[in-house]
Amino acid sequence: MTTRSASFAIVTLGCPKNEADSDRLADLLTQRGHTEASAERADLVIVNTCAFIDAAKEESIMAILEACAAAHARGARAAAIGCLTERYRADIERELPEVDMLYGLRADGLADELDRIAAAGDGRRSLQRKKARPRPTHAYVKISDGCDRHCAYCAIPLIKGGYRAESPSEILELARAALERGARELILVGQDTSRWTYPGYGRLARLVGEIRALRPAPLWLRLLYLQPEGVDDSLLNLLARETVPYLDLPLQHASARVLRAMRRAGDSASHLALLERVREAVPDVAVRSTFIVGFPGETEDDFAELCDFVTRAHLAVAGVFAFDAQEGTEAAELPDQVPDELRQARAARLAQLIEASAQSYWERFIGRTVSVLIERGCASATGEAIGRIAQQAPDVDGRTYVRGAALRRGALVRVRIDAVIGFDLVGTVLT
Repeated sequence: MTTRSASFAIVTLGCPKNEADSDRLADLLTQRGHTEASAERADLVIVNTCAFIDAAKEESIMAILEACAAAHARGARAAAIGCLTERYRADIERELPEVDMLYGLRADGLADELDRIAAAGDGRRSLQRKKARPRPTHAYVKISDGCDRHCAYCAIPLIKGGYRAESPSEILELARAALERGARELILVGQDTSRWTYPGYGRLARLVGEIRALRPAPLWLRLLYLQPEGVDDSLLNLLARETVPYLDLPLQHASARVLRAMRRAGDSASHLALLERVREAVPDVAVRSTFIVGFPGETEDDFAELCDFVTRAHLAVAGVFAFDAQEGTEAAELPDQVPDELRQARAARLAQLIEASAQSYWERFIGRTVSVLIERGCASATGEAIGRIAQQAPDVDGRTYVRGAALRRGALVRVRIDAVIGFDLVGTVLT
């Protein structure tokens, strides 16, 4: 523990797994006696970067430059951590000399950096700028990292290495800390959450059971990133029994030919059969997926098959990505690269089809009474609060807009759904 305190702020980019890493780092730094502040006032601004696709790399670089400029203008310091720095550290050191501190996926050394800032006197005013962390409505808990599937398009194994499970003791400690901070929902994340097992402990069912037994207990429990091959009857029974009715299932395509080129299994028929099993096992389930269009060699027939699948699948929501070749991956070297203009056009077309197909799922909620977890409250019955039903995951899905009562962040309220706008719901509180 330092005798003086320095302040820090963490700017997080990318996926929920990065959110989990940032929460872990924030807990470590506060345990060392340092305080969390706004990015405009902190002694150290930390940018947790993403490097999954080129757009994410560009966003990360801009965030680093902005953090450095703003921090240095007031005599503070800036650090960059995460996937971008893990993979491109030498390039960043050469091209971005303004970054004061660089760490990769493991950034525990920033605790020592803050100790030095505090000991030097740079953080003497930190206690005057202390920022209370808001009570979270949800928290991401990472149960594994890395991946050894080696899908042809994916750079994650190049950045994070092979699959490795986090220990149950660490997972339970992180879950317990999040619940004690006030989180109502815990979201388990990893490259393939269904695969989790730990020597001498057991499989996912035991872990979920022990998380459910924590006190305070999570109101909702959600699993993200379930690979199709891992969705068997035992997993579906676990989801139906212990988690919210939500399945995050990255299918990526429906053409068998494209999927094999991606180094993935399945096809349109097997995907539809899996969705039927899911819906039989988990009533009212919202199925979210992701798709990549414009993969090298994707023909008009392949794309038409994907479009046909989407109209028949009736997914609740899905993300669409135009193929983005990443250096070092197999797909970057494949022949028959699809022109960018065509990739973008296909992505826009598929996104429209997904939204149209999803309407049948969301419209079934009109007139129903549902539970809504409030994420942004309102001070009066004439105001509008924002929350989510169990079938909406935070950060990536639609929201539920609520009127009719003064509501506090973190409340769980009964709401009658009156309308659907895209992927969003609109409702009235029932008193």
